[in-house]
Amino acid sequence: MKQILLSLIVICAFSIQAQPRLNIDLNKKGVAISSTQYGLFFEDINHAADGGLYAELIRNRSFEDNLKAPDYWPTFKQSGAVIFTALDSVNLLNSVQRKCLKITTISANTTIRAGVYNTGFWGINLVAGTPYTVTFFAKCDTTMKGKLLVSLENALATKLAQSNISLTTEWQKYTVTLTPTTSTANARFVLSANSTGTMWFDMVSMFPPTFNNRTNGLRKDLAQMLVETKPKFLRFPGGCFVEGDVLANRFQWKNTIGPIEERPGHQNLWGYKTTDGLGFYEYLLLCEDLGAEPLYVVNVGLAHNDYQNKNDLSAYIQDALDAIEYAIGPETSKWGALRVKNGHPKPFPLKYIEIGNEDFGPVYWERYEKIYQALHRQYPD
Repeated sequence: MKQILLSLIVICAFSIQAQPRLNIDLNKKGVAISSTQYGLFFEDINHAADGGLYAELIRNRSFEDNLKAPDYWPTFKQSGAVIFTALDSVNLLNSVQRKCLKITTISANTTIRAGVYNTGFWGINLVAGTPYTVTFFAKCDTTMKGKLLVSLENALATKLAQSNISLTTEWQKYTVTLTPTTSTANARFVLSANSTGTMWFDMVSMFPPTFNNRTNGLRKDLAQMLVETKPKFLRFPGGCFVEGDVLANRFQWKNTIGPIEERPGHQNLWGYKTTDGLGFYEYLLLCEDLGAEPLYVVNVGLAHNDYQNKNDLSAYIQDALDAIEYAIGPETSKWGALRVKNGHPKPFPLKYIEIGNEDFGPVYWERYEKIYQALHRQYPD
């Protein structure tokens, strides 16, 4: 014990003698640091977009998270009613959508209803007095005599807001505003009917008021937190999200712009399907709202489990060039005109492109060089 104690005394004494001294001269300027050195990196991991920053409240809104079953849309029925649901691949809304929801209800009388409901991403949080914008596409067959009831309800099926809608036999887009009378953290969105008939639904969406009142926008609280970090740049849309497990599941910006019903979405590398509702256009808008430089990451023909031939990168190069044109091109250009059509006449201040995601080695370098040279020839700045 004495030997151990003596060793500790020696170590402590040595440590005291060896402590360094740090002198700071506050009058002398240090190394210059770029004003754009501090920023944010966003990637849709663990529902950071769908179910997170992106304000959509309905989960599996296009009924394609699982092509075999309508996940997150369970049925309910009151005593005396019957309901059948199925995914339909024939009566489709458009060429982008692969499935829609078909509902057939049989009711004994008009006081009995049956339908489906959606609890969003782990429960829909409703705030009393807040208007929620609901949009969906629907149609019915000729046997449908009653009206569709669109409602917000608590876990006990008490209606907090509702609207009755008469459907037609052709696909139409419907928009309603529902304002709940009571707050609850575990609400459900409900589609129901109290008559016999068959209905079809697609792209069922619900948004709260969004950050800066952007259509198809972001959650106010989370976006405000980003603002308060005062980022100088925003790197998007990933990450491994850019690459995908295979190239077919990579982020493809041209599929992420325009009306949400025209966005097919894709299988996320992180184990779920993403709507791509938070798309290239919305990322650029977010940079604008944050006062941050956009830093867009393009794919170099590499995924986690496959890759594009290094001698055939023309499609990847053109995709990157088109993305730049969409962001900064004049309204007379092909992709600049589409940006104007999407609602942003003024070019976005895109100055930076990241070529590839966190890659290295000869397989990456040879692809980097080809894409860099091609982009630099057309956009030397």
